[in-house]
Parts: sequence; C-alpha cells; structure tokens
Amino acid sequence: MEKPQTWRDLLAEIIQNPEEKRRVANALGVNPLTLTRWLHGESVPRLHNLRRLLESFPDQRARFLPLIINEFSEFSLASGEFSPAPVKSIPVTFYSYVLNLSSVIPSEQRFWSICNTVLHEALGQLDPGHLGLQLSVIQCHAPSNGNTIRCLRERVALGTPPWEEQMEPRTRFLGAESLAGYVVSINRPQVIANRNEKHELPNHLPEHALSAVAVPILYASRSAGCLLVASSQPDYFSSPALLELIQEYASLLTLAFHPEDFYDSKRIALQIMPSFEVQQSYFSSFRQRIITLLKKAAGDRQSMNYNEAEQQVWWQIEEELLQLP
Repeated sequence: MEKPQTWRDLLAEIIQNPEEKRRVANALGVNPLTLTRWLHGESVPRLHNLRRLLESFPDQRARFLPLIINEFSEFSLASGEFSPAPVKSIPVTFYSYVLNLSSVIPSEQRFWSICNTVLHEALGQLDPGHLGLQLSVIQCHAPSNGNTIRCLRERVALGTPPWEEQMEPRTRFLGAESLAGYVVSINRPQVIANRNEKHELPNHLPEHALSAVAVPILYASRSAGCLLVASSQPDYFSSPALLELIQEYASLLTLAFHPEDFYDSKRIALQIMPSFEVQQSYFSSFRQRIITLLKKAAGDRQSMNYNEAEQQVWWQIEEELLQLP
C-alpha cells in the first residue's frame, strides 16, 4: 500500500470502514459528512479538532503528527500540542477607536459596547489559531446595603471552541474560592500554569480550562473586578510578553466602567460562593422574580423600572447563595 502523503490520506485509510468513520466523528464531535469534506479539501478542520484527532488514534500518533505539522505550523513537533502565535502589541489605531467610543457611547450601552469591542480584538490576538481560549469580564457586585463587596459577578464572556464563539451575557457569582476572587482581593495578576498540577491558588475555573490568568481592572488603585483568561492548553500563559498584552487589554476595559463601579480594597471582603451547578437552580427563576417584583411595586403604587427590579433580584440571589451552608 502506498505511504500516505498527507494527514487526509492517512485519515481516509483509517475511516474506510463506515463504523470506524462514525466512531471518529463522534469522538471529534462532528458530523460524518464533515470528515468527508476534510478528506476532499472542501473544508479545513479547526486546530482543536486536529488535537482530538491525535487523541482518538494514540497508536497512529507518530504517523499523524508530522503530516499535520506539514500543513499546520501551529503544532509543536516536540509535544504534539499547539504553540501560541507570536505576541504582537495592541494597534495604536485600536486604542484611538476605543477612546473615541467611550466618549460618544450612551451611558446605558457603555459596558456592553466597550467589552464587546475589546474582547473581540483581544481574542483575535491572543488565540488566532483557535486553540481554545475564553475571556470573561468579572465585576465586583455592588452591595445591597453597607459598604462591603461580598462577591463578584461574571458579566460577559467570549471564546473559541470548546467555548462559546459569540459574545454572551453571564449569570453566575464568584467569591473567595475562585482565582478571580483572589486576584480582586490582592489587586495583582495571578497565573495558574496547569490546573492538573499542584498549585496553591484557588481556581473555580471554567470547564475545559487547563491554565488561566486573571488581571485586575483598576482605576486609581481601586478595583472594578478582573479580566479572566482561560485556556484549554496547559502552560499557555508562560510568555511574559503575552501576560503584558493581557494586562493592556485589562487596562482598556477600565473604560467600560463608571467611576462608582470601582471600590477601595478595604471594602472588598469576598465570601465563599457555591458551585456553578448549585447556582444554576437559583437563576432559573430570574425573569419570573423580576416580573413578580414589578407587579408588586405596581400594586403598591411604588415607582420601579425594569433595571431597578433586576438589581433587586441580583441582591436577593446573592443573599440566598451566601446563606447556604
């Protein structure tokens, strides 16, 4: 039999059997038709699919790896893992664009618009090969009464597979048990190089994350929260230049917040929050809680708009979660 010249030739040889083709498609999380399109060069697999391909054929790894590297230079021959792209600085024109945006955007659109703009730019620079990266903006949760910030709330997230590729709002709390909480408490960036290896930092990281970095979002030494960047690759954040670039994006995100969103470190005393799975049951009734509050306010002839009702519900859920044993 002729020796395969490309990884496509080798894959075609392996999946001639229909049952094996279905098994491979299931392992990669794609349709069997997608495999056929890859073989014919009609579409190009994403890099995380190629990594799964290697994992699906451990006995064929030595044959697959050099063939994949011939076409995808992002692969590292030594480890079979992906190499992050060379780090570049943020374009000056992008700084100008965000500064201009912050000066003209209506107040109620400020957070979403600037986060959306900055995260898309950051994701393109930090993960151009779609190796698997997620960026989350996590904010100090304004206290319902008193002066103490007791938890953080993840507001928005954007990623490349295995995470969501569309900017989406988030509804979950983090506290002292999380890397984000630890970073906000000490006002300094921290890195988890490999989640599966021993480390002393709290994590509570997203599913699929093997490494992560959190950088505080600061203004005049006061904190609004942090930028959390998680990777599906171990040791992704080993480059000082990459960490510096993430710090620059965190600094740009300062423009997404209002002055009152920043808190002195003396006011931040984060508590332990329950797991995301436990929190989910509380968020399932979120919209209904808002409607109930608005109806009650109308019945009592009290003035309350949707945003005020929404904030009240966030405070209710925060208190309920903090009361759990």
